[in-house]
Amino acid sequence: MDQKESRADSTSDSPAATLPARLPYAAVSILAAGWVMVYADRLSISPLMNLIKGEFGLSNFEVSIVVSLYFLAYVGFTVPATIAASKYGYKRVMVLFFLLAAASLGLAGVLGYSYFLLTFFMALHGVGAGAYYPTAYKISTEIVPRERIGFSSALINSGMGVGSILGLIVAGFVLPLISSWQIVLIVLSIPTAVVAILLLKMIPSSESQPARSTASYGSILGQYRQVLFNSNYVKIAAAMFCSLYGYWVILTWGPGFLQESKGLGVLSSGATTAIFACVAILPSILISRHSDKIGRKRISLIILPLAAASIFFMGYSSSFLGFVAAIAAYGVVGKLTLDPIAIAWVSDITPKEIIGPALALLNVAAMSSSIFAPLITGLFADAMGSLSYGFYFGALVVLFGTVFVYFAGTSRV
Repeated sequence: MDQKESRADSTSDSPAATLPARLPYAAVSILAAGWVMVYADRLSISPLMNLIKGEFGLSNFEVSIVVSLYFLAYVGFTVPATIAASKYGYKRVMVLFFLLAAASLGLAGVLGYSYFLLTFFMALHGVGAGAYYPTAYKISTEIVPRERIGFSSALINSGMGVGSILGLIVAGFVLPLISSWQIVLIVLSIPTAVVAILLLKMIPSSESQPARSTASYGSILGQYRQVLFNSNYVKIAAAMFCSLYGYWVILTWGPGFLQESKGLGVLSSGATTAIFACVAILPSILISRHSDKIGRKRISLIILPLAAASIFFMGYSSSFLGFVAAIAAYGVVGKLTLDPIAIAWVSDITPKEIIGPALALLNVAAMSSSIFAPLITGLFADAMGSLSYGFYFGALVVLFGTVFVYFAGTSRV
């Protein structure tokens, strides 16, 4: 730790003593940039899946394993990374894991000439990305006034939309210049490393960056047990699992679906899938800000059924324009809009001292769907001969999430 951080950590127990009272837009912007690269990195594979499948002679299910193992590692290391952050500092763990993500993505490009090595390094990349959700949002809850958490979460979350656009279209620009899908991964690893350095330099020190934690691992695990005994929290987490299942059906198989059913190329299929992210950025911020006033539950009960209907019509539409309309509608009411609402909702019902573990477990629950969605959709495609059935099932799962939202409360229990 440098001297500046040592002074900040030793002179006060409260971030208010070292951080400005106004919304720290510079820090929020860098946290959003982190999401840009996390999503750009992970979604760069989606437009390439048919190329990878053809190069290695894989089935739809087998090529899905590359994505699913990435998410298995991502989910599996979220809680361990958060426990480490509780002991050694959220900022330190965030930066170190982000550097691991950059390095492993570059290695996936350099050494990913075999199916095994590609899968291994993408899984390692998932390990590196696994720490970002709980560390970034934990830090944001400390540096942002509580009454503006919904708004700031939406600003940070907007990086997911930008990153989704970047990840889905970058291959279409790189492949015509250098006919190698591995180069796409190498290119993206460079700005990922740059963002890691920016996180180190520009995120302010706070109570999430302690000089030394005296908490035992037993007390930290006790915080996780406390979170899991909150019934309202569990229902919100289950709803997020359902919401993200449909989201990962779209992002994993959307480009492949367009390539196979609509005859689009790598660039046009990725760009079409990215339409939802382009549409989502402004509605996400506005709707999330509105949720600070009229309630998280009321808005969630409206947008989840609409998101389910949008996913259904993506698979059902026989025309390209119909797919575009459906995916644009999903942009308004989909995952990128629900995410900041759920984060703010969890902040509302969770004591401040356990928000870190609460966000970590929320990410685990929500992102667990990303392990299953690519595989199940691939199985539907192999068994039924069409990816449409995977979209139908995804819509059903998202709709079921409305049940959990309906029974979830809005106060601490």
